[in-house]
Formats: sequence, C-alpha cells, structure tokens
Amino acid sequence: MFGSKCRWLAAALFIACLSASGGVSARHHAHATASAPGEFDYYLLSLSWSPAFCLSKPDSPECGGPRRYAFIVHGLWPQNERGWPEHCDVHVAVPDAVVDSIIDLMPARGLIYHEWSAHGTCSGLAPADFFALVRRAYSAVNIPGDFKDPDQPISQSPQAVVTAFAHANPQFPKDAVVASCSGQSTPRLREVHVCFDKELKARACSVDALKEACKAGTLIIPPVR
Repeated sequence: MFGSKCRWLAAALFIACLSASGGVSARHHAHATASAPGEFDYYLLSLSWSPAFCLSKPDSPECGGPRRYAFIVHGLWPQNERGWPEHCDVHVAVPDAVVDSIIDLMPARGLIYHEWSAHGTCSGLAPADFFALVRRAYSAVNIPGDFKDPDQPISQSPQAVVTAFAHANPQFPKDAVVASCSGQSTPRLREVHVCFDKELKARACSVDALKEACKAGTLIIPPVR
C-alpha cells in the first residue's frame, strides 16, 4: 500500500511540473467527454520535444541523466471526432515490468502512470497491451533527420515542421500531423501530434486536434542538450 501511494504521489508531482511548463496540453482541461473503455474513434500520438521541456524544467527525470533525448512519447490518446474520453472507470495499476518496458520512450515513471490513468484506461486494453501499442505507434513514425539530434537551435515555421514530417512519411494523409508550440513570447516547438486509426494507419486529425496547431509565424526548436 505504501509503495502504491508513493508511485501516485510521484505521478502527481511530475504532472504538476509538466503543467507549470506547458508540457501538458490544454486538452486536459476542457472537452473531455464521458465514455466507456474502448469507445472512441481514433488515436493521437503525442511526441514531446524534450529539449524545450528541459529548458524550463531541468531537474525533471528526463533531463538530468546521461541520455540525450530529442522527441519522447508524451502519450497515445484515444480521440473522438469531437472531444475525447479521459480517466475511464478502470482501476488497474501499471505493473513495474510494463513501466520498465516503455521507460526508454517515456522517460519518467510519473508520466507513464499518469498517461495510463488519464488515457490508457479509455483504450479498452490492459496496461501491457496499451503500452505495446504506444511503442508500435511510435515505430510507425519516421522522425525527420533534422530532428534526430540537432546541435544548434533551428528557427522555422510550424508548417515547415509539418512538411518535414510529411516528407519523411509520404504514406501519411493530409492533416495527419499537427505541430504545437509553447505560449512564450518566442514560441518553442512543444509537441508534434500524429493521428492514427485503431489499426495504427495514419489518418487526418479531427477538428479539435487541429485547433492545437501552433499559430506563430516562426518557432524555435532548441537543440538536443
């Protein structure tokens, strides 16, 4: 019991840090709809640009170790054509073995626990199957070469980011990729979202997902630290 409480406390603290830095999307504060597990239309894979997050939260788990992260997986989110389900009525913990199996893509235990609670519970899958699907979704995306290990800041438009992903993934349909940015005076790349159907075939994102696209003319992509 004590260990379980510690894990959920760690998750809460980690999510508080993400929220303070803009790392958790505004999607968590509005438009969530009640739904039974497994009742949704498609998935949205959220890839977080770790260097931008670490500029504001250098003490976070993904920022202090020896590994240099570029994109990490923020989450795989069940979506509806309008709105999305969250925190479905499933009360199953994520086993330690499952956490260890995905920690290379989601490098903070608190993030993994949160993403299961908020989104995985709505997938209709068991934790092991859900996080195996997260890995499959990540593997289905070819990261453009310029985003794999940049050692200098990149300045470009949000549309250029989307175009780079389209060129690296010619099988993706139009509007399958959305680039979001922070709300700072000099916007930074925050996340890239990729939409998939339930069989993990890329598809166009819904109107709600497209609304999260960065509206800035130019954004900064901080280098991998």
